[in-house]
Amino acid sequence: MTRHTLRDRWLLMQIEAMGRLQQAARATRERIARAREESGQTPTEYLMIVGLMAVVIITVFVFFYWNNVKGAAKTWVSNVKQSVLGQPIMQ
Repeated sequence: MTRHTLRDRWLLMQIEAMGRLQQAARATRERIARAREESGQTPTEYLMIVGLMAVVIITVFVFFYWNNVKGAAKTWVSNVKQSVLGQPIMQ
């Protein structure tokens, strides 16, 4: 059985510490690489979500409240049409 001197033990501890640091650095690089692959939502995905929400809101509005606002909507459409055609708007 060999006896290690204090200096030898100290060198072994340093070598083990360096190995652990290298392993931690490798693991960190791998985590960063995975995080880059799993990027977040892009602006296109946000626009798709907003568009879907708008469709749902408009559908609910038309289904539940259309009878209440039908007259006002027809008047507004008529006023816009007259304005585009250059005719005076009737109130």
